[in-house]
Amino acid sequence: MTLDTRRRPARQPTFPGILCIAALCLLLAACAAGRDGADGVREFAMPPLDALMGDWHVVARVPWFGERGRVASRIRLAPSGADRLDVTRIWREGFAEPMESDTSTARRDGHGDRVWKMRSYGVVPTRLRMLEVAEDGSWMLLDSPGRDHAWILTRAQQVGDEAYLELERRIGGHGVNTDKLRRVAQLPEQEARLGFEPAASPTAGR
Repeated sequence: MTLDTRRRPARQPTFPGILCIAALCLLLAACAAGRDGADGVREFAMPPLDALMGDWHVVARVPWFGERGRVASRIRLAPSGADRLDVTRIWREGFAEPMESDTSTARRDGHGDRVWKMRSYGVVPTRLRMLEVAEDGSWMLLDSPGRDHAWILTRAQQVGDEAYLELERRIGGHGVNTDKLRRVAQLPEQEARLGFEPAASPTAGR
């Protein structure tokens, strides 16, 4: 028996094959450039941690069970020693109700400043993850990995509808289910408006 040693012509790639290869290359490049290898979250430049300290207004959230109905909600970040932050939540149950607050200590989880471990209400273990921060420091997007919670924070107390929709689009790009996102009334005139979460203790007549 003899072997056929004649060289066969090389198979030319088809046009659909070329498109598939090109699409795969673009996908791999996008994943490498825009995702975090540790947790799969898109990477964005983070400002120095000191720039994130101070008060943030909660303009929208996918809330923890205890947060539902809170108005005039704020989050205050403050350094608390090496690798720690104090996270103070400030809120009212209604605009006629007194201000309330609680503070938890968050500890850095891994390298960098993006993920922090804490116990919500001093009991429930959870993590806060900084998804994206504005270059000018005017807003910040947070979620809680492994839990269906997220927050849109801004330095300004009031955010216009167009600016809010842009922030909603951005947080949705990080995988947050925006169908569950609810705007938080920061001012009495926002109470009971369409798209805003009802207050736990509604103002009379609203």
